[in-house]
Amino acid sequence: MKKCFYPFLVFLLLISCTTNDNDRQPEPESIEFYKGMDLSFLPEIESDGVVFKDENSQDIVDNYAYLKSRGVNLVRIRLWINNTSGLYNLNFVKDQALKAKAQGMDFLLDFHYSDNWADPGSQDIPMVWATQNITSMTESIKNYSQNVLQELVLQDTSPAIVQIGNETNNGMLWPLGQIYSSGGENWDNYIQLTKAAIEGVLLASPESQIMIHHAGIEGADFFYEQLVFHNVNFDIAGLSYYPWWHNNDIDFIENQLQSFAIGISQKIMIVETAYPFTLNWDDNTNNIVGLQDQLIASYPATPVGQRTFMLRIHNMMKNLPNDKGLGYCYWAPDWVAHHTGSSSQTSGSSWENLALFNFNYEANTALEIYELD
Repeated sequence: MKKCFYPFLVFLLLISCTTNDNDRQPEPESIEFYKGMDLSFLPEIESDGVVFKDENSQDIVDNYAYLKSRGVNLVRIRLWINNTSGLYNLNFVKDQALKAKAQGMDFLLDFHYSDNWADPGSQDIPMVWATQNITSMTESIKNYSQNVLQELVLQDTSPAIVQIGNETNNGMLWPLGQIYSSGGENWDNYIQLTKAAIEGVLLASPESQIMIHHAGIEGADFFYEQLVFHNVNFDIAGLSYYPWWHNNDIDFIENQLQSFAIGISQKIMIVETAYPFTLNWDDNTNNIVGLQDQLIASYPATPVGQRTFMLRIHNMMKNLPNDKGLGYCYWAPDWVAHHTGSSSQTSGSSWENLALFNFNYEANTALEIYELD
């Protein structure tokens, strides 16, 4: 009996192992907590000859490799449809996605669905869709989203996360997809367009996580309740948090986040944030943040204050109830004022004192937060 049983058992095991090895696809690396950066400006700044420096004031040879070494595991890149300057188009995004992949970073695609900046104050329809009605635009946004993702999948850079619109508090693709107007409140078109965009993304890249983005934490509960009520299929609630726009009482904000996390089933990410390391300036462009009353009272505009702010953001997201915190993403850490090429002309930045590199392009101490678990 034993003589017959053991060879048969070995045979079954061999068949089982062979079958599993042939059929099983390799599992992607699972990142439980994202420490990200929006690096959309980086190619322009690099092409102007800026050489960033590390924490030891040594030149950084490869910015992506350096940031990866510091703990950055997610890169967010914006996509415009057809900007007149050619900025942030699909080829630009594809190139950035390849750089992120080469360093083992995940990639977050930020659809603006516009030819220019899309935010709560501006959601302009791209020129190519300017004459369309809601029916044709629904088809256009679906096809466009699918085509973009197919291009990214073909070069093996499928985004881990796809953001359907940028800061869509009041909808997108105005006026057709506008939620609040003089005529009242209407969610129908925005929901229809959002669902179509999601469908297009998932047809090409079903493994991508879907994010919907709301600027500010206050009011986010009502916004996402509407999405859930209308059966929008999304995985992540993305939030912006800038103290000077979204309340500089950070204790209040943390309490809001805690309550929000209890009431939503999706994961939560602070997908845009920043804080100043100084109130000084390095060019003649007016800075967005330059006044004491724009700051959090106990967080000075110093390198240490910037680091303390980022530590608070890190801990806030790490400690959300029910493990809802997916992470955070710093917006434009590289948007420094600089000379363009070999000329003395300065390329201005209204964000220079909010970057994660100082006026000498040296890494700020806030980058240490990315090294935390």
